[in-house]
Amino acid sequence: MKIMKDFIAEIRKIRTDELILELSKLSIQMFQSETRHMKNLPIQVNQFGIWKNKEVLLTAWDILNVEFLSIKNSNDYRDSKQKSSIGELINLYRGYENAQKDLEYLKDGSLNEVFRTVLGMTAEQFQYQNLDYFFERFNRNYYILVAADKFEHRDSLDVSAALENVFGYSVEDYLSIMLMVYWLCSKCPEPLSAPESVYKKTTATVFTKENITNFVKHYSCSYTDLRGSSLGKQLLYSKPFIKTDRSGKYIASSMLAVFMLIGNGLYWVVRDYYQKKGTQEFPNKFGLLFEDYIKDLASKYCKSNEWQVIEQGVEKGADFLFDFGDLRLLVEAKSALLKLDAKQQVPNLHSANQFFERNIEESYKQLNRSFEEFSKKGDLPIAKIILLYDEFSNTAIIEHSLFDVFQEDKKFFVMTIRQLEILLHLHKHNSDKFESVLQKIIDSMNSSSSKMNMDALYSELDINENPLFEGEMDYFQKQMQHFEMNLK
Repeated sequence: MKIMKDFIAEIRKIRTDELILELSKLSIQMFQSETRHMKNLPIQVNQFGIWKNKEVLLTAWDILNVEFLSIKNSNDYRDSKQKSSIGELINLYRGYENAQKDLEYLKDGSLNEVFRTVLGMTAEQFQYQNLDYFFERFNRNYYILVAADKFEHRDSLDVSAALENVFGYSVEDYLSIMLMVYWLCSKCPEPLSAPESVYKKTTATVFTKENITNFVKHYSCSYTDLRGSSLGKQLLYSKPFIKTDRSGKYIASSMLAVFMLIGNGLYWVVRDYYQKKGTQEFPNKFGLLFEDYIKDLASKYCKSNEWQVIEQGVEKGADFLFDFGDLRLLVEAKSALLKLDAKQQVPNLHSANQFFERNIEESYKQLNRSFEEFSKKGDLPIAKIILLYDEFSNTAIIEHSLFDVFQEDKKFFVMTIRQLEILLHLHKHNSDKFESVLQKIIDSMNSSSSKMNMDALYSELDINENPLFEGEMDYFQKQMQHFEMNLK
């Protein structure tokens, strides 16, 4: 296809390290702008022999893919005198990307697979469009993994040992160094180029050249790593720094990818530490901590007679039952995340299907087992809730990805942990709004038309703010204080 050849031909004319650096600089400008995840670039277009000034849109997720394609198809030593500007290259990339999104493999696919593809595409974009959620994710992960010392399964994951083993830092020092690297990257795509005097203000500080360098190297990948990884450009979400071939410099692939480490970094370090042991220790034990977190939320916002942990029989059922008088909620909690290779513009359908089989479909069976039992114990309506730790652009897409089940069973809903946090907070602090949510769920369950999903329901009631992580639960602000102490 000519468009694809044109783009690849042009990208081969540009030095890869030069292109990464320029795109990274654009990501800083993008991040500091009002939109934060997109930027218009100027180009000149010849229309009927007349050159006109136009603009082409560069999105944050484009940046990682263009860098990856350069690494795959070019190197640090090619440098043509006649090469495209960044705007012209991105204009060619638009055509290349559209050709890639033909998604031929879906032509004979099911409706479920079509929606699972949309789920993966929007999951990647959703991260960039809701960057403030990364502060919530930081607070949630920190609370579950570190701060909530009264959790029943607190000792099941040794977070301090993981950080000490991987970095040689304490948890707080690791997070402070992460914030320092984030700040350095907001000024320049090459954080290691900053003199130590920029951040080392006292001898009693974790901000040393050695610590900053070790952190950046840990979160770096080489061209060889990227070319050989089954994740492709998705590797840059977990390792956002690229070590160049020609100079050996470390360049941030994108300011936004570095920012995302704030929300994900602690979780990933602990997960990877346990995964390297070759066991299922982390997913199993984090699942228990997630259940502890739900118990903690229920204790904080509900009366003791309004919720219970469901005792498990030979066959596993749902995890929790919430009884709010007019409506009971059966909740099955799933802490697994959709894999990185399924969260991109051309998602890995095998990973997406696996997520649905192991989480959505299995949860449905568990909920139905408990539903049969509790429906015999009263006439109050019961909603069956799959509670996900992961975050998505719209729970409606998940429900359409298992269309037959969700459309046939109007009692079946998907809810994210963020939505549960908001709901339980409303229960204690805004009873009118809380009752409105319950009534919407009941109306949807009884509707003769299509069932309403949780995102649509919250949107109709103008519910979006999550007050949970304010005040005492704002661990990000507390970490900023530790960060500042290391600068003084």
